[in-house]
Amino acid sequence: MRSASIVFHRDFKELRQTRAFLIIVIAFAVITITAAMVASFTLKNQEWLRVKAARPLLELIMGLIAYFLPLFILMTFIWAFSSFPIVKEKVNGNIESLLATPLGSKEIWIGKSLAIFIPGFIISTVSTLIVLAAINLIAIKPAAGTFFFPVPMLITAFLVNPLLFFGLLLFIVLFSLANNPDLAIAPSFIVGFGLMMGIPLGVASGKLNLASWSFLLWYTAAALLLWAVVFYSSRLLTKEKIVLSSKGD
Repeated sequence: MRSASIVFHRDFKELRQTRAFLIIVIAFAVITITAAMVASFTLKNQEWLRVKAARPLLELIMGLIAYFLPLFILMTFIWAFSSFPIVKEKVNGNIESLLATPLGSKEIWIGKSLAIFIPGFIISTVSTLIVLAAINLIAIKPAAGTFFFPVPMLITAFLVNPLLFFGLLLFIVLFSLANNPDLAIAPSFIVGFGLMMGIPLGVASGKLNLASWSFLLWYTAAALLLWAVVFYSSRLLTKEKIVLSSKGD
């Protein structure tokens, strides 16, 4: 892992210097502040917040925010940085230069993946915390006299969602290194748009409650299945495959 940290620090430094990274950070800072203020002051004026029977509606609203805000941030980092930078490194020969060092293919893979995931994870965690805290402090606590943080919702938002998307990122970076990066990004679009459409449909039909234990268990199972696929696929990552893919074979 020490060797992987070398790749991580190198790639993370380069990522921070890109214009895309600056734009993403600014955009999500604005989105976070806007979401916190709009949601808080909209809910603050709702009389039903004082009624315990209305808690399912509050669970629905909080669950949607806690699920989709980190999802959008993590998916943005995956779409922006998991494919094109690797294409660029293959073209300019940086990948082959890395392979000529004592670094192994797995260490390059893990280091590059962490360099993309960690900033996305930090931003998504801070952003979600700010929005949920603002809603509680401005709207829920004054009306209901208590804070509202369903435990399953927090585990999904801050643990399982990042786990799922880190697995997806590992899968994409692996196939970007060993095969065609343009094709490797396709699974992220399938998963991303599938969740963006499927989850709201499930919520609208009443079949999914994003703040429930049942959804947490189902979602955790999906994340673990993805990680099983990643571990199985990792055996395909060799220096020979990376070199051949860099040459277009």
